[in-house]
Amino acid sequence: MTVEKQREVIRLWNELRKLEGPAAEELRIQILECFSKEQKQKRAA
Repeated sequence: MTVEKQREVIRLWNELRKLEGPAAEELRIQILECFSKEQKQKRAA
């Protein structure tokens, strides 16, 4: 992931933190799962 993409994800994450409710929580879970999978792939390579 490029530095630009990382910054954009952080910006969006910070905006998402301001939201509440089940939809916001589901989005946070999905984002964390994506990063978890990405890290596992990097370690396996």
